[in-house]
Amino acid sequence: MVKALFLSVIIAFIFSYKAYSEVVINGTRIVFHAQDKEAVVQLKNTGKNPYLVQMWLDKGDPNARPGEVTVPFVVNPPVVRIDPEKGQAIRLMMTGGQLPQDRETLFWFNLLEVPPKATAMIQSGNNVLQMAFRTRVKLLYRPDKLHPSPVEVYKALRFSLSGDKLTLTNDSPYFITFSKLEIRKSKNSAILARVEHFDQRMVAPEGKIEFILKSVADHPLHGETLFYSVINDYGGESINEQVLGNNI
Repeated sequence: MVKALFLSVIIAFIFSYKAYSEVVINGTRIVFHAQDKEAVVQLKNTGKNPYLVQMWLDKGDPNARPGEVTVPFVVNPPVVRIDPEKGQAIRLMMTGGQLPQDRETLFWFNLLEVPPKATAMIQSGNNVLQMAFRTRVKLLYRPDKLHPSPVEVYKALRFSLSGDKLTLTNDSPYFITFSKLEIRKSKNSAILARVEHFDQRMVAPEGKIEFILKSVADHPLHGETLFYSVINDYGGESINEQVLGNNI
C-alpha cells in the first residue's frame, strides 16, 4: 500500500493550485537519542481540507521510493489522514541493526501530503490541477555519551583562511549545518566579507568543508572576527564567533 500510494501521486508534482504545504512538521530536524528508543514527530494540518499523509525514511537518496531502502527504524503509522486544524503524533522506533556509536548517523524523514479530490468542482465541469507536496527533513541518530555537547562543539570549531577560501575542520562526532558566515571587526560593525552562496551547508563528523568568501571591503581579514550561525537541535540559530588567525 505504501509504495502504491507514492506511485499514484508522483505525477501530481507537476501541477499546483497552491504553492505551499499545509501539513507541517514541528521542527526542521529530528534528533533520535539512542537512549530514548523512539522519537515522536508532531504534525499539524494548518489548512481547511483533510489530507492523507505518507511518511518514510531514506539514507540520502531523495529519489528512493518507500520500501526500497532498508533502515533500522519503523514509522508508525506510515500513512495517516489528518483533518483540518488537527494534529498527529508519529512515532519513529528503532528496530535493531548496528549503527556507529562514536558519531551521529544521518537519515532523512519524508512526508508526502496528498490533497483530497475536488469532487464538487470536477462535477461542475471545472478543470482542477492538484499537487502532492513533499517535505524532507534530517533525522539524526545520536548515540549515548557523545562528548563534548553540541553547544560546546559549535564554539570550538576550527577555521582556517587562505585567500578567499574559508576552511572548516569538524573534529566532532556531530553533523553541523551553517546558516550564516560573516567576517567583521566587531559584532555591530560593517561586514568585511561573507559567504553569499552555499554550495553545501552541512559538514559530516570528522569532515571538512570549504566556503568561498566574497569581500565587501578592501581590508585584510586575518585578525578579524568570524561570526557564524549554526542550526541547533531545535531548528534555531546558535550564533558564535572566533578571531581568525594565520593559515593552518
